[in-house]
Amino acid sequence: MFTEYYSEVKKTKPASARSHIRNAALDILSLPFLLDQSYYKKPRLQFLYVHHVFRDEEQALIDLIEFLQKHHYFISYSEAFDRLLSGEIDKPYIVFSSDDGLKNNLTAATIFKRYNISACFFVNPYTIEQHDFESVRAFCEERIHFPPVEFMTWHDLTKLKELGHEIGSHTINHVNIAACDEQTIKAEIESSFNILNERLGDIKHFAYPYGRFFHFNEIGRQFVFDAGFQSCASAERGCHISDHRRLKKEEVLLRRDHVLLHWKLNHLKYFLINNSKNASVENNFFPTS
Repeated sequence: MFTEYYSEVKKTKPASARSHIRNAALDILSLPFLLDQSYYKKPRLQFLYVHHVFRDEEQALIDLIEFLQKHHYFISYSEAFDRLLSGEIDKPYIVFSSDDGLKNNLTAATIFKRYNISACFFVNPYTIEQHDFESVRAFCEERIHFPPVEFMTWHDLTKLKELGHEIGSHTINHVNIAACDEQTIKAEIESSFNILNERLGDIKHFAYPYGRFFHFNEIGRQFVFDAGFQSCASAERGCHISDHRRLKKEEVLLRRDHVLLHWKLNHLKYFLINNSKNASVENNFFPTS
């Protein structure tokens, strides 16, 4: 009943003319970039995140990790954030995370553990232990624009922590913060912090749903840190470098690159190199406009 293969997802989302144009453009753009691999060696923090690892995506994740480990060092989400605050970015670091709390992320967690990678899994408490198919179907359709997928349980999240991974908040109900009133924003952020800490303890990180700059606002930023979170993350592309100044957690907005595992590896290489090439300390901060 629940979707288990990405090939099933693709049937519900036929390729558009735009996606074909995008693939063709990336084929061309990636060629000159791939000739110069020096950018892989640039000291930086590169945050990557996935939403899912379906059964037919497992090998793609393994291939990505084995490519990345040739040029990079894997560190945990918390270590990466601490390094950014202190300015101690002395190597090319990769940091993995995942959004939405899909059950198949247990596969991702197991693969990560095999390569000694600690990741952060951002979840919505509303979907934890949610087994009613119609409720899941409605949530997936309305909030994550996906066919029905199985979500994790509290036991699953405990298992992730036992594997050395971290758990973070993605709001209670996967809402667009910028479209909510102040009372709703406060409830979505504070309640998620309280629930997750009560059940799992030591919840430090927050990633807001949908992830573009225009999906967040100053009210949300204030509530994130007032609630007790140590970090806030977007889904804007880019990486982080340092000019060795010490930063305050409240001024930092993490950038994370979305990875879809069916993409060509060369396209992912293009984004990595392009991020490294165009890295700026301004990427460390919340946008001012």
